[in-house]
Amino acid sequence: MHTQSPPEVVLQLLAEPEGFAAARQAVREQLAAWGYPELADAATLCVTEILANVHRHVKSPECELRLRTLPEGGVRVAVADRSPELPVWYTEPDWDTESGRGIFLIASVASQWGVTPRQGRRGKQVWAEFTAAKS
Repeated sequence: MHTQSPPEVVLQLLAEPEGFAAARQAVREQLAAWGYPELADAATLCVTEILANVHRHVKSPECELRLRTLPEGGVRVAVADRSPELPVWYTEPDWDTESGRGIFLIASVASQWGVTPRQGRRGKQVWAEFTAAKS
């Protein structure tokens, strides 16, 4: 059973590796509460990758994690940070390097993903959507 209440959850957090497990747990718990536990693995992978990018590339670790249900069934996860710098996406990353695969992974597991500049504020929001199987 999928529930639509509350339709959105917002968490303020720091993009620091020691907090990634707690962020993943929060995502898992909320998706289970909404009736989408089958989407948790993909959603937590994407949240971790986005938070890791914030940690590596943004001077301020302060960010906002938003989780919301989709009207057509599924969820959207989004991380907003304070940097206007857009993530770099490679259609095929260099597999011999230690980094540069995060956005490729997100694109591989999400139904859709993207980047939205934050209106009226400095920064951007990186988001990924996951659709649920029709029951």
